[in-house]
Amino acid sequence: MSHDELINDLMYLINKYIPEGDRGRFKEFLMMDDVPVKGILADFNKLSIEPIDDIDGELIRKIYFYFC
Repeated sequence: MSHDELINDLMYLINKYIPEGDRGRFKEFLMMDDVPVKGILADFNKLSIEPIDDIDGELIRKIYFYFC
């Protein structure tokens, strides 16, 4: 998984599961050269409003595997 794929996948998850008013804080982190993936996913777990689909859960596991 490349850095660009990471950013795209995180944006997809954020746009799907995080309320619109809380998305700005994530976008700031995604613009960093060294993306704080663990922190983003921790905040994501706290703020997500819907149960995570199985396919998206697999995507999260893939992100953890490559970046945590």
